[in-house]
Amino acid sequence: MRTLINIKTIAFASVVIFLASCQGNKAEDAQPVALVEAKVVTQLIQPVSIERQLRYPATIQAYKENHLAPATAGRLEKVMVDVGDRVKAGQLVAMLDRTNYMQAKIQFDKVKIDLQRVDSLLKVGAIPQQQYDAVKMQYDIAKTNLEFLDENTSLKSPIDGIITGKYINDGEMFVMSPAPGVGKPAVVSIMQLDKLKLLVGVSSTYLNSIKPGMKVTVKTEVYPDKEFTGNIEKIYPTIDNMTKTFTVEVVVANPDMKLRPGMFATAIINVGKGEALLVPAFAILKQSGTNERYVFVYQNGRAVRRPVEQGDVFDDNVEIVKGLSAGEEIIIEGHTIVADGQAVVKK
Repeated sequence: MRTLINIKTIAFASVVIFLASCQGNKAEDAQPVALVEAKVVTQLIQPVSIERQLRYPATIQAYKENHLAPATAGRLEKVMVDVGDRVKAGQLVAMLDRTNYMQAKIQFDKVKIDLQRVDSLLKVGAIPQQQYDAVKMQYDIAKTNLEFLDENTSLKSPIDGIITGKYINDGEMFVMSPAPGVGKPAVVSIMQLDKLKLLVGVSSTYLNSIKPGMKVTVKTEVYPDKEFTGNIEKIYPTIDNMTKTFTVEVVVANPDMKLRPGMFATAIINVGKGEALLVPAFAILKQSGTNERYVFVYQNGRAVRRPVEQGDVFDDNVEIVKGLSAGEEIIIEGHTIVADGQAVVKK
């Protein structure tokens, strides 16, 4: 009996000790873990006067481009030009089979003589007006048909330019199929290259800053040490709903033919002086797995995490358009090892 009482006593004591130890652990867990005070270097943020330049990638294009083709299929009689030839507006560049044209020409000449005859008879009252009108209608139809055949069997350049593509040789059939590399039926391609254009997508933020006639600096990978000057000729009237950009057309003079369509370029638009909050690029951190950028701000002896939105880049500095105010201090050294709310001390 006494042995049973001792066992119960020992068990009760064990339970009491276990509960006491659990309470002690909970008390310890409830105490906050103090972060070690970190030493940091800060920088005061103040507005800086800047020359704001917008830099956008673009591809150089021909100022004007035409892919000449007749309205109907037929045999190509002769191509008068070759790739690289310069042509003038209105110059004949290719001739298609003229058999149908010659037949139409004979018919037109005959109707023309008939019209002259009935016109003379009508003036002396020898025929009724109805007979004259019938011949006049035949004349108009024959003339229209002849003009159509002349236009579509003799291809003339609509612009001053250079032949950049020739897709059919003399005697071959034009069958209305897309020309290689053009994507549409064509006998020849002509481009105006004495001036070129770039279509540049500009952020809608600068819609009120962009004006026709503004100068644009153009740099290319082919000539890294040379700058070309262009002007904004057109501003497209709509804003792309997906990219929130609007298109401007930049025209660049190209008298020495150094620039060519297809070159990759950077368009630099100077929109004037202004003020911006700049921070060192290395002070901006990126949240892993997201596009969120943030900095640490020094406030009352603590490091405070602050999400920010970036603007333009100026050398080694980045513009902050949202998230910081003038007069605040950001941590630029030690910011990679501190946590939000951690106590810090300036070096």
